[in-house]
Amino acid sequence: MIYSLGIDIAKDKFDACLIACRLTEQTQQVMARKTFKNISSGFKACMRWARRHGSSEKSLRVTIEATGTYYEPLALFIDEHHPGGHLAVVLPSKSKKYIQSRGLRSKTDKIDARGLALMGAERKLPAWKGIDPFWRELRALTRTRGRLMDQRTALRNQLHALNHGGMNAAESKESLQAVIEALNAEIDKLTSSIYSKLRACKHLQQPIDCLKSIPGIGRLTIAAVLAETNGFDAFESISQLISFSGYDVVIQKSGKWTGKPKISKQGSSYIRRAMFMPASTVVRSGDGPTAELYQRLVAKHNVKMKAHVAVQKKLLRYMYVLWNKKESFDPDHIRSLQAHHKNVAPPEGEATVDTSQAAA
Repeated sequence: MIYSLGIDIAKDKFDACLIACRLTEQTQQVMARKTFKNISSGFKACMRWARRHGSSEKSLRVTIEATGTYYEPLALFIDEHHPGGHLAVVLPSKSKKYIQSRGLRSKTDKIDARGLALMGAERKLPAWKGIDPFWRELRALTRTRGRLMDQRTALRNQLHALNHGGMNAAESKESLQAVIEALNAEIDKLTSSIYSKLRACKHLQQPIDCLKSIPGIGRLTIAAVLAETNGFDAFESISQLISFSGYDVVIQKSGKWTGKPKISKQGSSYIRRAMFMPASTVVRSGDGPTAELYQRLVAKHNVKMKAHVAVQKKLLRYMYVLWNKKESFDPDHIRSLQAHHKNVAPPEGEATVDTSQAAA
């Protein structure tokens, strides 16, 4: 018998549901339900409560929904103080689909906790690998810098509107300009902190230099991507990284009807944001295999944004491969791989793939 603990977490509290599963009989029984405060004392009380109802550390499977950052303190607590159990953190989109497949149409915190407990019992979920403190701190810096840049852009747009409006709004302009200058100072301070943090880890310098060899990729992009992916440690393949970033393509097809393929965007918007400017730089340069990819795709379907997203995805692939191989970017090697894929004809009658999207 195993015990599965499902936890639906919110800002101030979390709902827990403990079920006992008999694998040979394929039956589940709800042992207990309870609500705890989302603080350290609540974490300890939850684990004591689970043990009182018969679960041992080795037989306990904990499944938590990744709700923003509210789940992190509890997940870190369980990972540190109860390493013998199995802890899984699932995306809200996945847990939602699973709960719906179980016929649980209503949505409450208690129902979601039960659905997560069932999911942890029935599915072979990968164990959560934790968050390295270094990457957590770097992620806080890169995300804060990104939000401040968004605020600065919004204020600049307001100032632009006032400057080109038909009224004299000197006081408003002065106020906006003062806030923009303050934001500039904070953004510069955060940028320096990010650079200093990357330089502090000597063992990261060589792989970071490999990533910097990719056209368009700079230290800020590297910092943002590495911080969001925990230094790529959480991924065993490129496809996992692409799915996590929301670049995976969703295809809808039924009978004679075929929908329009598009990326899912069910992933980290921070990574997609980080890859936008490097892709724009590559496209503007018009040089190199990645820019050639953009030109080929635009010539094929004449949809520039679609081609731009393909460049973002390709650059992210390069970053993953070169980080793991600790090699520098070699455009000649990329072109030789592309030529090889182009020359290999697919078997007659079989479905083909767009070789321009192949990993290089």
